[in-house]
Amino acid sequence: MIIKRLVLHNFGIYAGTNEFVFDGNKNVVLIGGMNGRGKTTILEAVLLAFYGRNSFAYTESRVQSYSRYLNSYVNCADQTYAAYIELEFLLDDSRYVVRRSWEGNKRKISDHIDVLKDGERNDFLTENWVMFMENLLPSGLSNFFFFDGEKIAELAADNTDQKMKDSIKSLLGIEVLDSLERNLDKLLKKNSKEKGREFKEDYSFELKKAKEKAGQELSDLDQKIAALEEQLIVQEKHIEQARTEYTSKGGDLFEKKEEYLRNRSQLSAMLSYQKEQLLDAAGSELPLVLVKDLLDDIRLSSSKEREDKENQLALKKIQEFYHSFQKEHPVEGLDHFIQYVADKTDDENGEMVYDLSDSAWLQLIQLSDSRLEKSTENVKALFQKRNAAERELESTESLLSVEIDEEKIGNIYKKIIRLEHEKDKIEMELDEYRKERPHLNNAAVKAGAEFSRYVEGMLKKLEISDDYERVVKYSHLAIEILGEYKVKLQQRKIGRLADTMTDCYKQLANKRGMIAQIKMDSVTLDLKYLNELGSEVPKERLSAGEKQLMVVSLLWALAICSNRKLPVIIDTPLSRLDSKHRMALIKTYFPNASNQTIVLSTDSEIYGNYYQAIKDNVGDEFTLVYDEEKKCTTIQPGYIWEDEQ
Repeated sequence: MIIKRLVLHNFGIYAGTNEFVFDGNKNVVLIGGMNGRGKTTILEAVLLAFYGRNSFAYTESRVQSYSRYLNSYVNCADQTYAAYIELEFLLDDSRYVVRRSWEGNKRKISDHIDVLKDGERNDFLTENWVMFMENLLPSGLSNFFFFDGEKIAELAADNTDQKMKDSIKSLLGIEVLDSLERNLDKLLKKNSKEKGREFKEDYSFELKKAKEKAGQELSDLDQKIAALEEQLIVQEKHIEQARTEYTSKGGDLFEKKEEYLRNRSQLSAMLSYQKEQLLDAAGSELPLVLVKDLLDDIRLSSSKEREDKENQLALKKIQEFYHSFQKEHPVEGLDHFIQYVADKTDDENGEMVYDLSDSAWLQLIQLSDSRLEKSTENVKALFQKRNAAERELESTESLLSVEIDEEKIGNIYKKIIRLEHEKDKIEMELDEYRKERPHLNNAAVKAGAEFSRYVEGMLKKLEISDDYERVVKYSHLAIEILGEYKVKLQQRKIGRLADTMTDCYKQLANKRGMIAQIKMDSVTLDLKYLNELGSEVPKERLSAGEKQLMVVSLLWALAICSNRKLPVIIDTPLSRLDSKHRMALIKTYFPNASNQTIVLSTDSEIYGNYYQAIKDNVGDEFTLVYDEEKKCTTIQPGYIWEDEQ
């Protein structure tokens, strides 16, 4: 399968119609987006298109109904409340288009599905899409191909969790044998009712009762755990509602009242200081700005007066030098020149109006050139600061003027404390039950094994004389053979899975000498890590990043062993890995995970050198761009973080 197109219309953070077209000739698709910009929404859209209410994104969520789940993804920006997802993919030389649509703002919301095959609506696929997808890729196995990198670390627990074990069995076809064993057990129970009276006093009934009692105790405990988990969800919702009420009644304002009072005092003092500064400025040369043109005229006239005064001084000095010269060297003819200069100076000299001193002239020049302009700028800055302080003071006064019912807030706060205390009690009780469960489970397994062994021995002593005895005998024989076959089948398939996982991990891990082989218990499906000497490496010695690589190796190996040619979608896969592990994942896993690998990355995962390392395998690139004003995400071709270092 290759996904060719994905259309999101009013879905989640995507307002209007947004389309991804995957037409590149390389198998890796790179989609970049900051946190909260819609990467996980893409993953959930693909799951919703394929599986609807069977999507693990819905079944693992805490949303109480599928109707609410659909409504939570309706983007109401255009007020139409209409949303749809359209997914186009190639499979076995045919082109499929599945469109899932619904309308929000209704009391009960249901989705409508249409399926096209090779351009024409296919009624059979439309009506039986669930069956088609479960045969192609069962919903319980989809998390091996479409997964969130942030949740990978949760799967890296000390032992493989039960959900993962069940999925592994399903993917390898082992769960069919478990189903057959359950059907044989039902057949035995049905026949035992008919023949039960014959062995009324037999020891087998005591063993059976012990088995049923242990099973019932385990079932009762599971019901208590489920009930407490539901109570915990309800309690968390009550706490959230109480906190919302606390905020709406002014609880946050009440907590910050002292801070607002201090802020108001500081702002008032600041305004007083700024007022003094403005008054000081008004008492200085600032008023002269109003007569700037007059000052310029005074400067021009004073400049002319100073020039005239300098000319007169020069003439007086020349005359003194001339009279001294004439006394020592009488020369005729210079009197006319001296008189000419004197006449010229008299003609150019005007009336002295201002007659400024040197210090007054210097002050005039400074005022005209810079001081008035600087004073004006300073006053403008003071006004801006004062206006900002007044606005902040007004906002603070508004907050302080809000009437708050302190008694009611106090009661709500006590309610929150009480609810959180009750939540803690539920969590403690739930933790105790969860600790108790392994013991009850072991007791139930042990009781069942003792019963089976006794019945098997008893059947050997009985002669097969009627249909009941024959059914019981061969049913137990079938269960025994089935058990042996299941163990051998699991050993063979699990062995191949473990070997494949070892190969995958060695390709990814940078500490190749630490783990030489990975073993998986054929019965419990727990993983063991062995070094070159065959000694077990404690899981605690693995770092968080190495554990994450171990889970990626398991997912990769499962995809290989399943022989399913399906796309892989990975959301934020590199957040907990160091640079070497990241590079191994980028160079080795992404190009080889599938025929199509869609990587949803943040700016802190694939960029710079990491981008250059994967670039040759990337066929399509997109960036999710968020509009702060419209509060929605749009799709931009290209990858904007390719050059970041």
